[in-house]
Formats: sequence, structure tokens, C-alpha cells
Amino acid sequence: MLVQEVVRGVAGLTTGDARRIMERDGLLCAALRTGRVTTADEAEVLLGAEALDQHVHEHHVVREGSPYVSTSAGTYVTDDRWHTRSAFAVDTAIDFAVLGPRADGWVFYGYVFLLGRPAGHHAEFAEEVRDVHQHPAWSPFRAEGEVAVPVRLPPRRLLRAELYRYAEVAAALAAGRWPAVPSAVIDNEAEGRCGSPGELAAARTAV
Repeated sequence: MLVQEVVRGVAGLTTGDARRIMERDGLLCAALRTGRVTTADEAEVLLGAEALDQHVHEHHVVREGSPYVSTSAGTYVTDDRWHTRSAFAVDTAIDFAVLGPRADGWVFYGYVFLLGRPAGHHAEFAEEVRDVHQHPAWSPFRAEGEVAVPVRLPPRRLLRAELYRYAEVAAALAAGRWPAVPSAVIDNEAEGRCGSPGELAAARTAV
């Protein structure tokens, strides 16, 4: 088993929404959030290779009912001249939460458990979609560094959440710098609501 740090960006949340995720609900899959199913057990029944492929490659179709939560651990991608570049998890989260929707957004940091092989219907383990050894089929979304979390990422595995405002991020990028300081932070580690992944095993950091 591996412990992997992950990041997720979400747009359109109030501070109250973010705090509810961090303190009570966790990050829920769309199937639970939209009422396709009403319990985690029902969401687990939806897991599997077909649902995972649809989540990654037909998200516009299943976005309201997927049993997975998208997170990123970052990755490395190679261009047509075999030059390798880093695709950072935080960059992906900022793109989804702030730059894409042109809105203020929250970036959530947490950790998941990986098997080192496809997890199938086991909701305890995330799916490392970014790993070409486990998921070798070509994907246009490889650079997103996807780690798909089944059903729910609970508050006890959410380390912190950071608020980034679109105007500040856009202005910083236009000036050629990265907005390193978030506008607000909810820190579950500091507030004693989660344990450090290092207490379990040496965690792999996100790219």
C-alpha cells in the first residue's frame, strides 16, 4: 500500500461550503452530491473499470452521477521531441478552480491510499489513473495527473484548504509570478481534525 498526497480545485464555494467539506462532509463524489444515490454503499456499487473510464474520458456525460472524485497528484509528460516537463498538481487545481471558470476557488490538499494496481470495486483505495503501467491506454488528459478517489475523501484525510481569488491570480500571472499566498486557509492539521500521512507511512508528495 502507498500513501499519496493529492490536490483538488473546486470553484464557486463559499467559505462556509469549504469549511463544511473540511469539518463534516469531506469531498463527495457527484453521485452523492446530486442525489443519484443516497448512501456511500450505493455509490460503491457504481465503481468499476467502465465507470472509471467514463469519469475520465466522458466526464461531460457523467459529471452529475460519477462515483469518483477527481484529484491530481501531478505527473510528467513528454512532448513529440521527447522533452519531459512537469505538470504540477497545484497548477491543475488552480486551472480547475480559478482560471478555467474565471472565479474565486478553493484548493484542497489531502492524501489517499493506493494499491499500486487497479483497485476495481474497493472503495478504500484510490485509482492512480496517471500511472501508465496501470492504465496504459492513451489519454488526452494524462497531463492532469489524475488520481480518482472512490465515493468520498473524508475530512480526516484532508490536510488544508486554500482560497485563491481570480483577480489576484490573473494579475500575478500577468506579471510573471505565481500567487503564492492564498486569501484564506482552513488548516485541519493545525486544528486537530486530521492525522498526518507521515504517521502511517512515508507519503509520496504530489508533483
